[in-house]
Amino acid sequence: MKTSGIVTLLLIFLSSFSWAQESELYKFLVSIPGTEVKKVDSSAFKEFYVVMLPQLVDHNNKNGAQFKQRIYVGHQDFKRPVVMETEGYSAGNINGYVQSEPTRILNANQLYVEHRYFGASTPTPLDWKYLTAGQDAGDYHYIRTLFGQVYKGKWLATGVSKGGQTATEYKVYYPEDVDVTIPYVAPINYKRLDKRIDRHFNTVGTPECRTHIREIQDYWMQKKKDLLPIYEDYCTKVGFKFNLMPAEEAYDYSVLEFPFSFWQYYANCEKLPDLASTTPDKMVKYLVRIVSPYWYTDAVEAFSPANYQFYTQLGYYEYNEKPFSKYLKNKDYPNSAFVPKGVEIKWDNSYIKKLKKFIRSNPEHMIYIYGEADPWGATGAKIKPGTGSLKEVQKGGTHGAHIGSLSVEQKKEVYNALSKWLGMELEVPAN
Repeated sequence: MKTSGIVTLLLIFLSSFSWAQESELYKFLVSIPGTEVKKVDSSAFKEFYVVMLPQLVDHNNKNGAQFKQRIYVGHQDFKRPVVMETEGYSAGNINGYVQSEPTRILNANQLYVEHRYFGASTPTPLDWKYLTAGQDAGDYHYIRTLFGQVYKGKWLATGVSKGGQTATEYKVYYPEDVDVTIPYVAPINYKRLDKRIDRHFNTVGTPECRTHIREIQDYWMQKKKDLLPIYEDYCTKVGFKFNLMPAEEAYDYSVLEFPFSFWQYYANCEKLPDLASTTPDKMVKYLVRIVSPYWYTDAVEAFSPANYQFYTQLGYYEYNEKPFSKYLKNKDYPNSAFVPKGVEIKWDNSYIKKLKKFIRSNPEHMIYIYGEADPWGATGAKIKPGTGSLKEVQKGGTHGAHIGSLSVEQKKEVYNALSKWLGMELEVPAN
């Protein structure tokens, strides 16, 4: 019985090895000099590979240093379209293994690309000056050119949040590379600190809801002496360690961040706590649910490349500490505190100038998706109706807005546009 089992396993292994050797895509992947290829079983695709692809650190120096960029390659058929997902961060999680929404809609092939300087796609040595919008775009252009040798059909680029920013960067620098670009909830910031984000908090939701949020912040600040020990005890039990900053500083950051995170991901005013009947324990649990202490631990250093980009080219947001100044441990709580340590951070507006010019040119074949409540929607792309692109805003939606969450009429607009631009017949879902 044991011998039979071993023989069966050996036959399965040899069969799968032989299949991989005979696969046209596999042969293409292993033919790329210096590329590492690992075949992975997938229920979502007919073939699936994790690829480490050599990339230039500096696309302006063809003989310069290289690093390896991680790409998750999901294959259906060479005749199907290709969706290139431009991840804004590390792709070392489940995201790279599943189909994105455009991939599902189109039954497409998928290249899920980890962002340079994140996860396994980090150059050594680390030279921060090559983490720019132009270099990002150069990565995707190279991938598009390379994989275009075997995928000769329609191409789309898409990404979510910072990944949507990255998909936009790619379109800005290489406008003819793909047939359609779908950035989800992508900020289009025009300054290092774009004031449109601040103004959003004066208009989003109802006046009553905005007042309630401020009252909750006041509660946390006024009762900090009683709540901080509960906060610290919770963090200890969960395993959060505050080596990056003291627990009180993390607590202050969390309270200041609360309105942004609430509107970004929750936006349900009916579920805000009732201050007349709540308890200190419940209020601490609510705070850590909306703003996780995780963001103020050493773990957040994994996101330092993003913070570098936010404060050098892409723009970000800060807090208004004045209403709470008498309760705060520090005078200032800048998000710029989370940029890489010991690295010069200098604002470069060259990309913003290029981005503004691009958006004003009425680019074609782009579909921007936003949530109405999401603060990042405040700096969303300005797309004029009838100019060859779409901007769809989910009413009451958050940072999780997507095509499937749009109204029936909005979905029709999206599907009709995709059908027209890709030359495909797509059936609009019933709901």
